[in-house]
Amino acid sequence: MTVDSERVLRITRHFDASPERVFDAWLDPETAGKWLFATPTGQMTCVQIDARVGGRFLLIDTRNGEGVEHIGEYLELDRPRRLAFTFKVPKYSSENTRVTIDIVPAAGGCDLTLTHEAVLPEWLDRTRQGWTMILDGLAGSLQPASGDHAILVEPGTLRFERILPGPIERVWAYLTESDKRAQWLAAGEMEPRVGGTVELKFYHSSLSRNTAPPPEQYKNQQEGQGTSHTVTRFEPPRLLGLTWGSGKDGPSEVTFELTPQGDKVRLVLTHRRLRDRKAMLAVGPGWHSHLAVLVDRLEGREPAAFWAVFIQARSEYEKRLPAE
Repeated sequence: MTVDSERVLRITRHFDASPERVFDAWLDPETAGKWLFATPTGQMTCVQIDARVGGRFLLIDTRNGEGVEHIGEYLELDRPRRLAFTFKVPKYSSENTRVTIDIVPAAGGCDLTLTHEAVLPEWLDRTRQGWTMILDGLAGSLQPASGDHAILVEPGTLRFERILPGPIERVWAYLTESDKRAQWLAAGEMEPRVGGTVELKFYHSSLSRNTAPPPEQYKNQQEGQGTSHTVTRFEPPRLLGLTWGSGKDGPSEVTFELTPQGDKVRLVLTHRRLRDRKAMLAVGPGWHSHLAVLVDRLEGREPAAFWAVFIQARSEYEKRLPAE
């Protein structure tokens, strides 16, 4: 099949998010409804997505009381590399066109190339403006909410909150069982009692099939890192406490608190007795990155490369944590 090059529109955009996350944003109705074909003055009144080859989508953006339909059929779904679909806006044209989304890892995130074929020549400029606005919306939807980052609740104490898929017993297992904990944090058997010991073995680069090299200061962890901990709280399936690290002032402490919220679970992770900003800049991005892996694992997604997430998080925590 020959494609008329004068009717092909191509846009490339970098996103500071994993290829998996960017790919999924096109197919998740709740996420897509916030940016895909949305306009500043309209309201998305219908989002139907049947995410399979041969499946169809319908999104209706209602503007000034009139619904504008965006319809198509999925032609290719190769997560997280390629997504292709037919596309038509009946209000403006009865002609089916083809849109292909190609995603490749790049610089701690990914590059997305959108190719729109068979665009009418008189619509090229307006279509480019439309896709540029849509991709801006996608970028905005991928930005982490402020709640994703730790809050400095008092000197030396960081607190994270996440809403996770339940039930609570499943999340508890990912905190306490070695094989499940190894999928997002570190392996190691735990004595299930206050005063019990935990020997953890961290293999950060093995937490995902996606890979990225560690920063220079962490290259010594390439072959794994072992740490020793003591259980300080053990109240299944709601509360777990562990000592963390060591030093002249003694170890810091991490607590995991789980609370059911319908079919979800609220996790509050609090890391106390961090001696200075340097310590917070180590554990803050670390927990942030490990929790991102946990969320992906519980939701059935392949996580982004740990060190790619860590580097991005470290930069953000440098800005957020006050200088001493």
